[in-house]
Amino acid sequence: MPTCEFCNKRFESRGFQTHHKSCEAKDKDRRSAAEFRRIQAQEEIQRLNLHPEPTNNAMASTADGTLGAAASGSEYLNQYHDFGSDLDHEDFGHETDRSTSFREIQADDIKIEYHPHSNRQPSIIPFEDYGKHEEIGPICPPKHSRPWHPWRSRVDFDAAALALDCHMNERQTNKLVELLRCVAFGLDNFTLKNYDEIQTTWDQAAERSTKFQKEDIPVSYRDKMESVELHYRPVWEWLQELLSDQDIVSQMQWDACRQYRLDGQTKIWKCFVHEAWSANQWWAIQSSLPPGAVPLCLVFYADKNKLSSFGTAKGYPVIVRCANLPMNIRNGAGIGGGRVVGWLPVIAEDAAHSGKTDFVNFKNVVWHESISKILESLVQYSKTGYTMQCGDDVQRTIFPYILIDSADYEEQCVIALIRGLRGLCPCPKCLIPGTKLSDFDAVYPEWTPQETVSMLNQAKQLESTLKAEAEVILKKYSLRPHINSFFSLANANPFRALSYDNLHFGDSGLWGDHLFEQHKVHIHPRSTATMVDNCFKSFPRWSTLHHFNDGVMKLSFNDGSKHHDISKLFLFAAHEAINPQDDTAGYTLLKVTRKYLNMNMYSNLDIQMTDTMEVGRAAVKAFFDSLSTYISDMDKLDIDKPKSWNFIKLHYLQHMYDDIENKGSLRGMSTKPNEKFHGPIRKIYLRRTNFKDTAKQIVRIEHQTVVATVIQNEIDEYNTYYQSDPDIPNDLETPMDNLHFAIGSKLKAISFADLLEKDPVLFARFHIRISDFMSDLLPTSVQ
Repeated sequence: MPTCEFCNKRFESRGFQTHHKSCEAKDKDRRSAAEFRRIQAQEEIQRLNLHPEPTNNAMASTADGTLGAAASGSEYLNQYHDFGSDLDHEDFGHETDRSTSFREIQADDIKIEYHPHSNRQPSIIPFEDYGKHEEIGPICPPKHSRPWHPWRSRVDFDAAALALDCHMNERQTNKLVELLRCVAFGLDNFTLKNYDEIQTTWDQAAERSTKFQKEDIPVSYRDKMESVELHYRPVWEWLQELLSDQDIVSQMQWDACRQYRLDGQTKIWKCFVHEAWSANQWWAIQSSLPPGAVPLCLVFYADKNKLSSFGTAKGYPVIVRCANLPMNIRNGAGIGGGRVVGWLPVIAEDAAHSGKTDFVNFKNVVWHESISKILESLVQYSKTGYTMQCGDDVQRTIFPYILIDSADYEEQCVIALIRGLRGLCPCPKCLIPGTKLSDFDAVYPEWTPQETVSMLNQAKQLESTLKAEAEVILKKYSLRPHINSFFSLANANPFRALSYDNLHFGDSGLWGDHLFEQHKVHIHPRSTATMVDNCFKSFPRWSTLHHFNDGVMKLSFNDGSKHHDISKLFLFAAHEAINPQDDTAGYTLLKVTRKYLNMNMYSNLDIQMTDTMEVGRAAVKAFFDSLSTYISDMDKLDIDKPKSWNFIKLHYLQHMYDDIENKGSLRGMSTKPNEKFHGPIRKIYLRRTNFKDTAKQIVRIEHQTVVATVIQNEIDEYNTYYQSDPDIPNDLETPMDNLHFAIGSKLKAISFADLLEKDPVLFARFHIRISDFMSDLLPTSVQ
């Protein structure tokens, strides 16, 4: 079959010339348009001199940029190298005045300035082309001629993948195989015999992706060595999988950049933030690397979750995503999505030890020793870099870096190795005292690895002789007596990587646990509560919006997405239930809720302009001011206050826009994509294990799911390459959805004679062929 040189697809000889001419014309037009845009942008850049190097003194690096090894004896670390404590937040307030000439450049055009180390020239692109590739690359030949290998046929793989996806047990799988063997009649070869053969073949296919390894982690507890079991994937091996995949690596962004949109009214280029590589932190990371080197940024997530209904069985997955991929890819479920890289040991709660300080410290040490093993493969390359030929045939020197830690508050305390709400400094990001969490105007210094190591070393030196004084040092800063596992990575700053999560801090926390519960205090009479419930019931159904058939005032649940929808609808349902003359505080709380919704509206924007971030920060301040008014109104009332407003998730709002400026929009930091892993893992536990020694069984089935995704992706590539698409005329302009029929709809009956009259050649002997086909298809008893 001939291959088209423009789209790299194969075609039958018949119709190839027509397709080739059409494809050649499209390619010529595409290249011409791209060349015109390139010349236009180059001329405008030269005229406006748009490529000065951005000043960024936030991150000075040492000559080697390496982290000192753990020292023996009384100190944890001798030295620690960091990017620096100050990020250049002013970069996002920067507006470039270019009002001199705008003959070719149009309003809303996008300007991109790349990091100086990238040696890339600035570019200006039309708004409608932003986020698109100028040219669509050719379809590459499939990696394997039989991508379903080691299955003997494609149908064998499809059946095994179906059994895996439906979480079929052995009995159900054997029944499926039996049925398929009975009905198979030549469409393909189906050769599987039973459940055991499917599992054996899955084990053979396990090499298609990075496998789990088992490691026993020794940890000391009360002068005894305890051993815990860890299952993990070497993170670097998985990253090499991604980097070797041409389709995946071609979607990756490597260089930090500043992005601007031309304001049509003011003729000013206004900076905006979207993906992580357009934010401050990525720029600072690349500034610390040798020229030409690029960062490989990661999103880290860990969370313990219930596997059984009663919570007696728990799972502790660790999930990593590649931040160099766009959010729609890395937050998805495909090859470029998240990967479970660890299954942490869950320490059983013993009544004799639970809650005691040394036992809590022991659990934290187990966590960090396990994470050290998971990250072990990254440590060396975070210091020296790794040069490799990527799947797109480009050689890169890559430095891995954990950019974002996505977690709820409890998990963030474990990551930061602080004592949490019971500590004197409960914030994992700054040193604010626990009594000042509701003080919005107060600014406290951030946690830094250098100061943390220094305090740990002071306590370590005193531990053997003056244990009480060592505890005083640790208690003052809410630290736990162990080195943070993330410090083993060069330039790592887990405190800065910790990120605001709108699911746990906003929807479930600030709204679900506080504002919503406080509204119930004011809407306590049965009549007003019924009024609110009836309003929720009467809201029309809408796509992606939960409908509350039973109202909301008596609901008890822990679902952040439902809380999010309730907050959006609550004002419409509750504004008539509270009379400002009868309940001043309750009416003030409605105003607080409106400020909360305004604040959420700005913070959840995917594209954060300079203007919207400024307004967003003002919205946060307005919310705090309104909340202060409500707290004052409540203090005047002689009633029980069910909630304290001095809580950590309120304080996190102070860090929210700093996180956006440093790491991109909140969608890239959210735990929502990672929370979706818990459902399938829970199904594996309930349907595929014998409830004994479950960790080994769960990671085995989870790996099979990954392998199935890899194989299915290769089969899709195989189909795309070998299946020719029908030629579509270039002048086809009539939209198909405006016709009077749809694909698959029932058409008017037509006789064989009418068909033969329309096209005697095409429909010759058609009635005979139909008869033969039906005879072969249907059993004799049905004919």
